[in-house]
Amino acid sequence: MLGFQRINRTLPVMLLVAVMSLAASCSNINVTPDISISENVVSGEAGYVFVDVTAAGQWVLSIYYDGSDEGWADLTSSEGSGSKDGVILRYEENTSAESRSLRVILTASGQDLAVTFTQSGKDPSGGDDPDPDPGFSKNPGWLELPALAETEDCHFYWHDMTSGGKTVRNYSFLWDRENLVAHWVAYPLNTGLIGTGSRTDNWGYDPLVPRDEQPELYRGYNGDYDRGHQLPSADRLTRNANIATFYFTNMTPQIGSRFNQSIWGNFETKVRDWSRTADTLYVVTGCVLEGSPGVAYDNLDKAVTVPGGYFKALLWYNHASTYSFGQYTAAGFFMDHRNYSGSTFVPDDYIMSIDDLEEITGIDFFVNLPAKIGQAQADAIESADPSGVSLWN
Repeated sequence: MLGFQRINRTLPVMLLVAVMSLAASCSNINVTPDISISENVVSGEAGYVFVDVTAAGQWVLSIYYDGSDEGWADLTSSEGSGSKDGVILRYEENTSAESRSLRVILTASGQDLAVTFTQSGKDPSGGDDPDPDPGFSKNPGWLELPALAETEDCHFYWHDMTSGGKTVRNYSFLWDRENLVAHWVAYPLNTGLIGTGSRTDNWGYDPLVPRDEQPELYRGYNGDYDRGHQLPSADRLTRNANIATFYFTNMTPQIGSRFNQSIWGNFETKVRDWSRTADTLYVVTGCVLEGSPGVAYDNLDKAVTVPGGYFKALLWYNHASTYSFGQYTAAGFFMDHRNYSGSTFVPDDYIMSIDDLEEITGIDFFVNLPAKIGQAQADAIESADPSGVSLWN
């Protein structure tokens, strides 16, 4: 069973009536409903594709299975308002040699539109997957995202949230089910996305990830490690968004009083300060396992790899900026995971270019930036020494 809410084969009549009624009231808006899918035909392996919706008002998505094999796919969103890109259609492995198909149906403005999706049958020869690493090509286009380097043990997920009455992305992450940590968590940050509210401490399993592929941390780690947030709780204060920051997949074992509760926590505060001067600050925070001191244990005695270091890659955007590279500037930061004698975070002690941080982490950051501003400008931003930019002081 996948972690998303199952979409019934038959659309609820009352919901359809509500959609058509509201669509009629918006008929003066000249937007033609449309639906598209990133890949119409895939291999028999489990995976996901992206569904894009174009609509002026309320819409509903549903799945209609062609044939007797049902329930092998889910949608992350089944309803919404206005155009939305990047709804995930996640599908299970096809263990049959026969292909199977479904239709994703968009109901909007009194119309039903469908797109067909086909999953090939399992290769009876047992040959190699012709697309062994599809994660690199499946990128929603968000500016904060690194290259999606999925492997057999590392999978990409994201969570939505509500902000300003709209459904927007909360954060995304690359989950390592072998080491039981996320290699990185990426998210946009500004005052509106931080919102208002308080810390919920609502610890729990991540609904997107199978339970047996994540640690249980209701009582924290056994040993001297904190449950260290990668997306800080204080970066998402609206209640439902904050609850998602307490999913076990957002935690790593961090040294407590002399790291998580002091210098690293003060660094997180500094990042929020920088976000308040931006239209949006695009953040990638994560850990490296090289140099790990060993493992910590969850409540079920499962081993969780303790990171050897932590990093943040930051892309700052302000439409009125006068910095050297126009509206964008970027900085990387890396800290060894150890006890620190002081609690004050001094940016100059850990700052570096994005290119230099990529050398340390092996991660290709901000891969969607060239599409926004061109390859040459993006390269200049990522290679520049940020220590001379007053923003980061």
